[in-house]
Amino acid sequence: MIYLDNNATTQASESVLSAVVKYMSKCFSNASATTAAFTGADIPRRNAASQMAKILNAEEPETFFFTSGATEANNWVFASIAATVRTGTILISSIEHPSVREPAERLSRQGFNLQLVPVDSHGVVCLEALGLLLSPDVVLVSIMAANNETGVLQSIGEIGKLVRDKAPTALFHTDATQAVGKIAIDLQKEWKEVDLLSFSAHKFNGPKGVGGLYCRPGIDVTPLLVGGGQEQGARSGTTNTPGLAGLAAAVNEIEITAFGEVRQKRDYLEQQLLKLAPILIHSVGAPRLPNTCCFSIPECFGDDLVTELAAQGIIVGSGSACSSGSQEPAQTLLAMGVDYQVALGTIRVSLGPTTSVEELDFFLDRLKKTLMSS
Repeated sequence: MIYLDNNATTQASESVLSAVVKYMSKCFSNASATTAAFTGADIPRRNAASQMAKILNAEEPETFFFTSGATEANNWVFASIAATVRTGTILISSIEHPSVREPAERLSRQGFNLQLVPVDSHGVVCLEALGLLLSPDVVLVSIMAANNETGVLQSIGEIGKLVRDKAPTALFHTDATQAVGKIAIDLQKEWKEVDLLSFSAHKFNGPKGVGGLYCRPGIDVTPLLVGGGQEQGARSGTTNTPGLAGLAAAVNEIEITAFGEVRQKRDYLEQQLLKLAPILIHSVGAPRLPNTCCFSIPECFGDDLVTELAAQGIIVGSGSACSSGSQEPAQTLLAMGVDYQVALGTIRVSLGPTTSVEELDFFLDRLKKTLMSS
């Protein structure tokens, strides 16, 4: 199998698997038990928090709260706003993941004023429009760091400065699920205005079912889950020690510099794609994740192509994996002004550090033959 859908999920390494198995088979004790210090069950969480603080240059490990993943973390942010603020304006971009968009819409139905920040034709948030929407009434701004469909990177530093200038009391949240592990993030420098940040381990070669929320010191979030007091009283539930052991191991293996070579392979892929057919590659004029190529083939259906390629052993995406089964095109592309029919013919290829040029050539060959036979 040739796997080219790393934005959907990634493969865990042997060291990650070993870490997970260890805390399922040998050190399987409950991390909340009074004997945790003797059994070692409390170690994975400490290691995970320390590793996350290191890779993101956070103030301290205590700023991290672990969840079942970014979807829970995103929902937690909006639920906390509803529980503490009660009213006000919420700003999200028009290309947010459903785990941000749908909780925001729920708050809108509860009386909050929800405003969508538009993006340009490349999928970049319009800073001028954001500036006009910001006011002292804004209680939360949530802008994703990197888009899961196009790979477009937002200027989190500039957005943060704008939020602080025009809505100084607002919380600034970023869903960094696609960014962590692929680009350098510094929460004490360029990203110093970020108050809350969500992430999932399975996007950077960790296990599924574990992720978390970074909360800058001084920022309190109302617990979404109660009844146990875990996560410093912020998130109840038995600690996922195997998942956290795997997360820590995955973070320890992250090499941001490796994505320089990934970018070269992605660029090679795009050069070859343009020779195959009248293909439209999205967001080439914007900063993007180094591993992501999102393109449309007019008069084709992306879902059909993805299925045909999968039958030949090649796994690619047709938009967001979280919306699989839907025949609707990606919301991101429509927000960018892409024609509906063109958006239907979209494929997303997302490379990993181990993706080879030979694999890309095989994909290109099979794609060409598939297009010729259709």
